[in-house]
Amino acid sequence: MKGRVYITSSAAISAQEPFAEYKRLEAFPFRAEKLMCKDPDFRSFIDPMAARRMSSIVKRGIAVSKHVLEGCGLAVPDAIITGTGNGCVADTEVFLSKMISEGEQMLNPSKFISSTPNTIGSQIAIALGCKGFNSTHVNDRFALEGALLEAMLLLEKGAVGNVLLCAADQMTDVLYNLVNRRWLWEGYPVSEGSMAFVLGRTSEDALCEIEDVLMTRSNPSWEADRFLSGKGLSWNDIDLAVTSDFSACPREHFAFIPENKTVKTYKQYCGEFFTASAFGLWYCSQMLKEDTAVRRILLMGKNGGAYSFILLKNLCTN
Repeated sequence: MKGRVYITSSAAISAQEPFAEYKRLEAFPFRAEKLMCKDPDFRSFIDPMAARRMSSIVKRGIAVSKHVLEGCGLAVPDAIITGTGNGCVADTEVFLSKMISEGEQMLNPSKFISSTPNTIGSQIAIALGCKGFNSTHVNDRFALEGALLEAMLLLEKGAVGNVLLCAADQMTDVLYNLVNRRWLWEGYPVSEGSMAFVLGRTSEDALCEIEDVLMTRSNPSWEADRFLSGKGLSWNDIDLAVTSDFSACPREHFAFIPENKTVKTYKQYCGEFFTASAFGLWYCSQMLKEDTAVRRILLMGKNGGAYSFILLKNLCTN
């Protein structure tokens, strides 16, 4: 990427306490179970009458967005970009169930309308009064990375001054059973979450810099080396590797990381869901703000045969 893009503010709603602090995270046991979000008091962010008609994923998206904007003193962003793996699953299930039970007759379209993935971003825009650019990336593999890449391109072009980047997924009983049936995340704690970031072009009061993003299906070892060399860097310039594996085996899918590199993981704090990498990005951004000894972090994700790399830089680095 050309130019500079910074994370000005970040926030997360997850299975941790609402808007948990980085240093107060508690690891969950590594076993198959469903970890649900611990929601904040939505009345602080959404009118109760309006909240009654919203699904949990929409309420979390609005709450985490308002919280992250408050964190950097911004009322309305120039653009909103959302990433989600499956979107508003609960409303989709209600509509499909009604379609079956009613024989496709006299269906109320409201659940269908609110089930579309871009409902999250559009409801956030309505709640904030944002009339700017708005898009949604739907991808069960790298929705967050795709949304992040588009946000960086918008900022690089100078089309906007800042971007509200959101990532959200919810877990329902039906989806949980389907995930287990497919052995998609065998043995992993399945969860959900909503994360938000404010991205900008100024380093003032920012948490960290995003140097580059890459998604690939090629050989991950070769791609990691090429990714770093493209920035004039090598593994010697990386102080910490953060992977999408679990803490029990942090190098399971990333054996190419040099042995002398410190490796950390984040899914022991949030569980597994389609946009869990957004929690990883929140985790790394908070770490870089708190720990000045860590100059650069390479955040790495794996989903199926695809890999992602996000290079983050501490603002204290000379």
